[in-house]
Amino acid sequence: MYQPPCAFACRSTITNPLNCSMDADDGMHGSWIVMKSPSPECYATNNPFLQTLAYCIYSHCQTRLNSTLQRYWEMNVAGNEQDQPLPKESYQQALQSIGFTPNATVHSSMVLSSASLVSEALYDLNWRTLTVFETVEISHERYGLALLLTGAIIPVALSLARFIPVPATLKARFEASVISPPLIGNRHHVPIFNTFIMPTRGQALFIAYLIIINVILCAVSMDSANPSAWYVTNRREIVTYVANRAGILSFANIPLLVLYSSRNNILLCLTDWSHSTFLLLHRWVAISCVVEACLHSAIYLQIYDIQGKHPSESHLPYWYWGIVATLAIVIIIPGSMLQIRQRCYEIFLAWHVAFFLLSLAGCFLHIYYRYRFQWGYENWIYIALAVWGFERGIRILRISRNGIRTAHVSLVDDEYLKMEIPGVAAQGHVYLYFPTLTWRVWENHPFSVMTDLLGHDSDACATMTKDATEEKLSWAQELAHTPCHRGLLIYIRTQSGITQYLRGPHSRFPVLVESAYRPGSILGADILQTPNIIAIAGGVGVTAVAPMLLGHEGWHRLFWAVRSQSLVDSVALSLGAQRFDRMNAVVFQDRRMDIPRVLSEEVAKCAGMEVAVVVSGPPRMADEVRIVVTRLMREHPAVKLRLVEESFHW
Repeated sequence: MYQPPCAFACRSTITNPLNCSMDADDGMHGSWIVMKSPSPECYATNNPFLQTLAYCIYSHCQTRLNSTLQRYWEMNVAGNEQDQPLPKESYQQALQSIGFTPNATVHSSMVLSSASLVSEALYDLNWRTLTVFETVEISHERYGLALLLTGAIIPVALSLARFIPVPATLKARFEASVISPPLIGNRHHVPIFNTFIMPTRGQALFIAYLIIINVILCAVSMDSANPSAWYVTNRREIVTYVANRAGILSFANIPLLVLYSSRNNILLCLTDWSHSTFLLLHRWVAISCVVEACLHSAIYLQIYDIQGKHPSESHLPYWYWGIVATLAIVIIIPGSMLQIRQRCYEIFLAWHVAFFLLSLAGCFLHIYYRYRFQWGYENWIYIALAVWGFERGIRILRISRNGIRTAHVSLVDDEYLKMEIPGVAAQGHVYLYFPTLTWRVWENHPFSVMTDLLGHDSDACATMTKDATEEKLSWAQELAHTPCHRGLLIYIRTQSGITQYLRGPHSRFPVLVESAYRPGSILGADILQTPNIIAIAGGVGVTAVAPMLLGHEGWHRLFWAVRSQSLVDSVALSLGAQRFDRMNAVVFQDRRMDIPRVLSEEVAKCAGMEVAVVVSGPPRMADEVRIVVTRLMREHPAVKLRLVEESFHW
């Protein structure tokens, strides 16, 4: 900000009125004494001011290069606006034009009439004020970078820590006691009071880190000029620094919360953390961001009110755009409550995106009107927009690779339906857009792909290789001439959202497929490499675990709790007898699955082996499996148990 500080201190010390020439268009010439805030033109052309400033710089900046001083001279003598005039002469020319050695100091209330000395006491005060302020501002940015970078790097480091060779017994106890269980009680996916999602202990540890580091960084490295040329008291100075720190940390949190919420989050590839975990972290980072934005605004409101500046400052663009930014990000919070996300997801999403973009625009304009791109505060907004734009761009590319496809829907029963989308190959889960079902063409929802092989002779699909070419035939021709072809098989439980429109009178409609999002990570052990898999599925959750079991070469067993016989029959028919039998399924239809007994019996058979327990089902089922698995980790440390959840949570 203030390099070199000696030159800036000289400039701040010269506060005398100036005798400036009139610039009259009618041909008349004269002069007037500028008592307050001379214009940039006055500063750029006034000989006594230029000479006094040049001699002060010469006296106090002898260790600085002339090129550095000349650059300062051109950029800052007339002011700090982008379109300000250049000084009428260079630094060296102004210094040489003095003609004598100044030996008198002119009182700050008197007009400068010739080159003069500056008050050394006032110079020292300004130098200390500028130096301390710049040092604190640098600490703001460094701490903001520390917050952003650690928020992105620590999840990768923690994920890599699982490769550290430690005894299996110790690792199992640590996982069962510190990482996997809910922080309090037995609920994780089932909301507390239908409002609050209880994090796991591992998630809670990282959330605690995010909260603690925000609190600590808001409070440390607040030096004081003591006294300061800008602030009446040291307390006012420190409070102002806290307000600035809170504002910068709020800015630094924005790229992080955008990153965590992205479905194309690079951390999903570099860690073994789930998208649901990052969404949970996104909400906690958002709370920190909002609190810091409110703290920044509230402190400055109080400062300007005490100083009597609020009536004048509140009419300036930077002020009301700051209000817009703060209010917009605060308004997002009530619209993001769990009840709204579950019951009105489309409204929540539109509300979320609209006010987020409004907040970003407000932040950018707040900085622009306040500093005009001088100090780089806007770079935080650029980073956030880059992350957000990259994520949206990848979405478009994922959609473009598939083009417009036709979805074929058939009813399974009153609760479930089957969707087939020929001509698309994908594994894991996809996001589907239904542009003709609703006017909200941007709406999209995730669905697990049971298989990407279709055909009227489903057993033949089991022998089709992954590199089989796609037939360029119509849907009817494919069914008539090929036993197996590429296409997505998806089972859907219809609810109150867009899925209710799928049960309409039309069984065929266009669809956009954003694919594909595969479970797991590039650094983590693939679930298919685990020797033994125990899969627990509830209802349509079987679509998430079926691909794992069909592609798994080791021992596995599926325990499927389902009320609908029609769904079981449809899945068996669509997969074919060979592939359905390959899942080694035990179906619980007329009786409740005793999850503790089932898991205890199966785990007891795998002593000394590695076992992955995969669960995909309703929140209560997922929570029960989590509690049982963590208990079994403690009771059977010789079994290398691993819990994998396949679910979507907003």
